[in-house]
Amino acid sequence: DPRDFINPAQGARILDYGCGQVGYLVEFNSRGWAISGAEMSTTVVEACQSRGLDVYQVSNPDEIPFPEESFDVVYLMQVFEHFRDPVRLMAELARITKSGGELYMAVPNSRSIWRRIFGANWVSGWHAPFHLFHYNAETLTALAEKHGFEIIEHWSRTPLSWFLLNLKAWLHQNSNRLDCYRSPLDASPIRFFLMTFLRVVEIFVSERDCLLVKYVKRAQV
Repeated sequence: DPRDFINPAQGARILDYGCGQVGYLVEFNSRGWAISGAEMSTTVVEACQSRGLDVYQVSNPDEIPFPEESFDVVYLMQVFEHFRDPVRLMAELARITKSGGELYMAVPNSRSIWRRIFGANWVSGWHAPFHLFHYNAETLTALAEKHGFEIIEHWSRTPLSWFLLNLKAWLHQNSNRLDCYRSPLDASPIRFFLMTFLRVVEIFVSERDCLLVKYVKRAQV
C-alpha cells in the first residue's frame, strides 16, 4: 500500500501509473497532494474521471502521456511485470520523473522463498499469461540504473491474500477459478493462524513475495 511509505513534500506532484479504478487516488487527493493517474482501460479512466480524478488514458503501452520531468514521485504497484518492453517503459519513467524525484516499484519477487516452496503453484508470482517478466532487486536495479536512477532501499513482504492463493493452487491443482473459490482457508480462525504463521516464518527470511524498490533519479550533469 503506497500510503504506508510515500510521504512527499507539500506541493509535490505524484503519478500513479496503472492506477486501476480509483485505487489510492482518492486518499492521496484528500490529503491535498496533486496526484494524477494513468490507465489503459477506457472504462476505468471514465469511472475515475466521473469522480473528478485527474486520470489520463494510455493509448500506447510504450508511451506515458505526460511531458518531461512532470512528477516528483512516480509509483507502479504490481504493474511493471505486465509490460512487454521494460526497457522502453523504464526510459519513459525516467523521462517524466524530475531530477531528484522518487520512483517506487512493487513487483512479485522472483527470489521469494515461497516461489521455491510452492514451485509451479506459485501463482501469485507466475500469474500466467499476464506477468510477462519476473524480477528481483538486482535485475530491477540494473535496469533502472541504466536510465539514471539510483537505488535507495528495497524490502519485501508477503500479503496474506497472496499466500492463500498459493495454498489454494497447491491444494486444488485442477481448479481454474482459485480467485473465486471459497475454502476452509477463508474462515477467520484459519486466516488468523496462517497470518501468524506467515509473519513468524518471515522473521527469518529476507526474500518474500512482494518486492518494493525505491529509487531516486540522479541529477543530470
